[in-house]
Amino acid sequence: MALDREIRNSSNSYSVGRKVAETDSYRLYLCIQNETGRQCLFQIAVSVEHNGGLERAAYILKKLQSRADDLEAEYARVKTDPNVFLNYGLGFPDLADSFISQEQGARRVNILAFRNVEEIGKMVPLDNIIEKDGMRVDLRTSAWIMGKLLKMLAFAHGEKISVGLLNGRNVIIEPNEHYVLIFDWSAARTHTEYVPLRSQLYDISQAAKAVVAVLGGDLETGVFPDDDNSGYADYILGLARGKGNNAQKAHGEFYDLVDKLWKREYHPFTTKLNK
Repeated sequence: MALDREIRNSSNSYSVGRKVAETDSYRLYLCIQNETGRQCLFQIAVSVEHNGGLERAAYILKKLQSRADDLEAEYARVKTDPNVFLNYGLGFPDLADSFISQEQGARRVNILAFRNVEEIGKMVPLDNIIEKDGMRVDLRTSAWIMGKLLKMLAFAHGEKISVGLLNGRNVIIEPNEHYVLIFDWSAARTHTEYVPLRSQLYDISQAAKAVVAVLGGDLETGVFPDDDNSGYADYILGLARGKGNNAQKAHGEFYDLVDKLWKREYHPFTTKLNK
């Protein structure tokens, strides 16, 4: 079914632009929310049979946002620096809308945006750095990517949510602002008491594998182009190979190591030719 250039919901309308991505279950288009002028992504199920994945993602995103807001409010009551925030909401998309479009064959639509990012094109999947640009990042650039992924996993796992999909296509960054975001939550699962250890290990391992790849590292040989024998590359490699099953603990250990190697200061997004 051809996609209309303008899609309306009960309260909003969207001008749909070019397609930017496609998976087996959904297609992704640039769009503008006409009432606000906000740039968004228009995510629509390939068929009715795939509505469930998008519906699950919408539920998870609402749950994450609600909890992130609660934690930010709790932190605001005790923090001493008004300019410091937890910013968990920067680690996943902003669900601007979710609805069934009868005009599009009763398919589920999710309207997704990125907080504090006005231009969608500034968001880059990790795989694009390797596959499209032929580049890799330096060690210090990888540190804020890995650190923020572990922070997001600690948050999600603490809310009894496993991600299930964490490859270089699903990890998106804003290079200048150092935002790191897990985009697709359609494979996520909620758990009753806690996230099983095997699921925690899987999420952490997949995140670390994505960082190993963007560093130009070799998962099998353990060789990294920029390895400085500091133990940093070895730590990420260990996570990738399944040596971490607690994101909160791994997050703490990771920054203990990073703080010994580098000052806590802004390090610009830095790439090198991936030979």
